[in-house]
Amino acid sequence: MGSREGAAGDTSTRIRDAALALFAERGVAATSLREVARSAGVAPGLVGHYFGSKDGLQEAVEDAVVGLFHDALGSVPLDGPVDEVVAGRDAAVNAMFRANPHAVDYLRRVVVTPGAGDGRLVRKLLDEQIVQTQTLRDHGIGASRTPVTEQAVRVLVRQLGTWLLQPALGRLWALSGAEGPPPEVRVTLR
Repeated sequence: MGSREGAAGDTSTRIRDAALALFAERGVAATSLREVARSAGVAPGLVGHYFGSKDGLQEAVEDAVVGLFHDALGSVPLDGPVDEVVAGRDAAVNAMFRANPHAVDYLRRVVVTPGAGDGRLVRKLLDEQIVQTQTLRDHGIGASRTPVTEQAVRVLVRQLGTWLLQPALGRLWALSGAEGPPPEVRVTLR
């Protein structure tokens, strides 16, 4: 890649990452393209140049979040005992979320308090999890009589649940005056 192509990639990534942080903090509707440009340290016209529109920018942010999820799951080898593979994938998702707090905050905003157009990210995550679940099944991991889509929803809720609900538990814990750190949320579906 030439230096111009590298600079363009760096600029678009900077814009996308600034948008992710602002979308996580304020929501998409409450964030202007000018604010994104200011946060990214670029001229407002560059946002349109790289992403075309606010919807294009939002889609790029969504794709980046799904990409983080995909890369985390893909980093775990699919050989070994089933329990180790599953635990490794959960650990990889947890590590990815710890390293990307804006992604967690954006997901929380979209999943817990959805607005118009927010279903697209949830759909993309679900589609990714369906592919991941089928891949596990193809490797003899996670075989089940449960339809692949239902199993994918269960896994996705288990992997996201702690990250989406822990802040609410923390607030309730603090309001209650309970001592010590709040317990950790663990999601189990039956």
